[in-house]
Amino acid sequence: MNDRSQFRTKSVGLRVTQADHARLQSLADSHGQSLGEWCRETLLEVANHLSGTPFEHALLSEVIALRTIVANLVYAFTTDGKVTREQMAAFIERADKTKLKRASELLSKLNRNGTSSSPEIEPAGREGD
Repeated sequence: MNDRSQFRTKSVGLRVTQADHARLQSLADSHGQSLGEWCRETLLEVANHLSGTPFEHALLSEVIALRTIVANLVYAFTTDGKVTREQMAAFIERADKTKLKRASELLSKLNRNGTSSSPEIEPAGREGD
């Protein structure tokens, strides 16, 4: 006998424009699902990944690392006029060490506030000042 507590007994509804409905229907069709089933699966997928999917975490962390490296390069060029091989290696190492933590912090902040401010970038030459 089936456990009746697992049956879908609640519903969620919303109103959309005709254009939005057509777009949603097209997406459902492209997945071979009814509109209701596609909406249910999509909504639950979003609910299960409020802070982003693993792919989104990885992508954001790489963007943050790149931003850190660029900011450090700009700082080095504007203060010293050059960047040594050792400095460049240090910039990359620092960015790689902190990127995942900083991406998680940014996503957590977004989830709490619903808005974002840019993550702080500390030029390598100013660390520990």
